[in-house]
Amino acid sequence: MPQISVVLPVYNVEKYLKQCLDSLINQTFDDFEVICVNDGSTDSSLNILEEYASKDDRFRIISQQNKGLSGARNTGMNYIKGNYLLFLDSDDWIEENALELLYNQVSNLDSEMIIFPYRYYNQETGKYNENDFTKLNMFDSSIDNKNFNYKNIPEIVFRIPHESIKLYKVETLKKLAVKFPEGLNYEDAYFFYKIFFKLNKVSIIRTPIYNYRIRSDSICTTGSEKSFDIFKILTSIENFLKEDKIYDELKDEFILFIVINLKFVYLRLNESFRNQYLREIKENYEFFALNQINKDHLATWHFDDRVFYNAIDVSNNGVEFELNYKKGYYEFLANHYEGVINHLQQQNQVLTQENDSLKEQLANTSIKNKFKKIVKL
Repeated sequence: MPQISVVLPVYNVEKYLKQCLDSLINQTFDDFEVICVNDGSTDSSLNILEEYASKDDRFRIISQQNKGLSGARNTGMNYIKGNYLLFLDSDDWIEENALELLYNQVSNLDSEMIIFPYRYYNQETGKYNENDFTKLNMFDSSIDNKNFNYKNIPEIVFRIPHESIKLYKVETLKKLAVKFPEGLNYEDAYFFYKIFFKLNKVSIIRTPIYNYRIRSDSICTTGSEKSFDIFKILTSIENFLKEDKIYDELKDEFILFIVINLKFVYLRLNESFRNQYLREIKENYEFFALNQINKDHLATWHFDDRVFYNAIDVSNNGVEFELNYKKGYYEFLANHYEGVINHLQQQNQVLTQENDSLKEQLANTSIKNKFKKIVKL
């Protein structure tokens, strides 16, 4: 029985698949299996999988008609034999010591989930990018090298990356019987939070071990009609928060999470869908408690999230919203930079006065000035 099972959904990724598979073959930890779910690929992806499986019996191939990412992951989970599970997207890749670091951590702490940092890789520019979010800087050092649960970090539970690139304890997953919602985008958020709030032993590592490829044709970068799935996902999360009777204690942070995700989708949405999108926000306005926002909590939001929320509040259609959002955004920036300019001008005046004072002191103490005083005597 392998220690770690890697579930690898594969659909038409012939350009990137070998890099992904090579990153697995080159792991410094070798007690793992890879469940490759060929999700109806029509390119040469299956041929590539067969090539690798013929050389390494840790790779197993399951072929099925196309069910999408969620369907492929769910299928893969039916075949795993390991004690721990890692999901890996087939256009991404992991560092060579990734599985070793994860296994060492889980061996020491017996965690039910391990959250780890990752890096974005821009396919078009060839550049890597990290930020406070991907580096897990929302966690302070007090939770390092120990297990925690959501009660220990209530103020940041909805700021944690919810992509399913985590290590999961298989025994726990089987008890919870959680599956990805098939046919929906943004399935990662549902899967993560459905599990996360049930766990008592979560830990993190600080080393970035996962490389997340950003490409123009991926789901997260296309603003199609499937973007409206965000409403179903957010509704599902709210429902199980209420079922578990933890909604009230997390309400303020969850409302901010809703606004951030609505904004994330809007900024990528095709313009032809924006009227419809705003209508759906308005229809869910009270259900998402957007009319019950704590004003003190609102003041702590990032300005862009506040501007987005305020534009929703005063707009009746997509055109109005677009104008109000831009107007609020530019007004904030104008006021912000006006304040910055005024502050810099005041600092400049202070420095000018200090400089003049210094010049006067130097003049009074200079040899030339002393000589003039002697002559006068």
